[in-house]
Amino acid sequence: MEFIVRSRLGFEPNADVVVDEEQSQVVVAVEVAGADPDSLRVAVDNRSLTISGVRAEPARIRHGSFIQKEISYGAFAKRIHLPVAVDLLGDAHANYADGVLVIALPISSTAYVPATRTEIRMIVKRTLT
Repeated sequence: MEFIVRSRLGFEPNADVVVDEEQSQVVVAVEVAGADPDSLRVAVDNRSLTISGVRAEPARIRHGSFIQKEISYGAFAKRIHLPVAVDLLGDAHANYADGVLVIALPISSTAYVPATRTEIRMIVKRTLT
């Protein structure tokens, strides 16, 4: 049986980014179940958000063999490009519950939030190799 060994250090957790026009904020939800809350760090500048922390590996099982191993442990970091400028002096807040870190950042009063979206239709052709 072979295992895939990941060559990069750490991992990037999954994240959702939503522009809430009604509340005038960008809301980012990051999946960090099992992370030590004291290890979580959030850094923000005008157009990017960086979340980092550590998910400690549970005690090793002394007997038996892994059949499936998908959960990443260790240090992690996620850098997210923000779709609009945020107010660095505004009322930003974060909440970590049920394994999800939710960060709300106020949109800068000078930021342009697009009111319309453009839909692009295309045909995707399958090529045989």
